[in-house]
Amino acid sequence: MEITIELYKSLFPFLLCLLIGYLGIKKLDINKNWLTYPLVYFFMPFLVIYHILSADAEILVFLSVISFTMASLMVIPAILTYRKLGKNEYLIKSSFSFFNVAFFGIPTFAAIYGPESISSLICIYVGTALFGDLIGFYQVARPKFGRAEAFFKVLKTPFIYAFALAIGLKVFGASNPDYLDFPADVTGNLVSAAGMLIIGFNLKEVSIKSFQWKTISWILGIRMISAIVIIAVLLGLEYFCFDVLESKDRQMLGMVSLFPIAANVTVFASLFQHNERASALLILFSMVLSLIAIPIFAALLIA
Repeated sequence: MEITIELYKSLFPFLLCLLIGYLGIKKLDINKNWLTYPLVYFFMPFLVIYHILSADAEILVFLSVISFTMASLMVIPAILTYRKLGKNEYLIKSSFSFFNVAFFGIPTFAAIYGPESISSLICIYVGTALFGDLIGFYQVARPKFGRAEAFFKVLKTPFIYAFALAIGLKVFGASNPDYLDFPADVTGNLVSAAGMLIIGFNLKEVSIKSFQWKTISWILGIRMISAIVIIAVLLGLEYFCFDVLESKDRQMLGMVSLFPIAANVTVFASLFQHNERASALLILFSMVLSLIAIPIFAALLIA
């Protein structure tokens, strides 16, 4: 019970931003690009570079490979789900593969495992971000721009160059100066809060009567079950073939399968002005599902 309270306390300020965004867009004429462009072209690349330089190289490789593989394999149940529903192919693929590791994960892991767990979280984040900000970015852009133009949109994403720069700096032994710790912490909170604001903005014209409850339940149910099965298989392979990770690292990877859809999905949808409301709805309900599932998972671990 104590962990559940700490978890909800940590996440409350960000959930409040969602409500502020929803209420604010109804009363004020706010241009979402004021938030979207700084997030995509400055703050998120800065965090990518900072987190990669902060992570231990060996653990970075192993945890990021597992998380990248999980995100990649989630495309398979996404395709099967799309074939059953017959619409929103690329939104479904992105929603299945995008996990809110960094900004939902930081307060979650800190509440459950303590601040020292953030280093492992960063390693997991790199793998999911590599998939999400490249392949996922393409999946969101593809319906509006077509295959070729969407590919060139990906080449223009700052993440590619931020990631390449960070890896290059890592290879040459660079590390973050201490004076960047506080700006990185503030930036992480700002990005998480801004992402929640954008979700609230995108809910402005959604009414309860328009909710497709059966479709939303099917997508989120299959997504969570698939993620649990996939990460269980990957962790089993790691344990029996390599046995490199510590027990806590495996627990944290298992918990990632319960994480909500990343706010990046609606950030990119807003950037391209496509599937904005649908993406916001999926993120909102996936977050509700995670807020129920994660405390249960944590209680089972304690037991």
